[in-house]
Amino acid sequence: MFYDDDPYYGPYSDDDYLIDGVGFANPGGTSALRAATISNPRNLPCPTCEMPNRLTPADRAAGYQCDPCANRLESGFPYKEW
Repeated sequence: MFYDDDPYYGPYSDDDYLIDGVGFANPGGTSALRAATISNPRNLPCPTCEMPNRLTPADRAAGYQCDPCANRLESGFPYKEW
């Protein structure tokens, strides 16, 4: 049996991994941020460090912060606490 014949494995397309029509900025990586597109530009500041052009509208709607701030928080060193 081939994977595309098996209902457990597929068939799948790239669209299966899109959230609100937008994929991840770093698929398979550690980032949860969405990819920048024409309709979802990376033009918003991070709410934590206030650095410009860190988030897309989809990221802001999900309540995310930029990757460096998220990494600091997850490692136990939140922003502005050192």
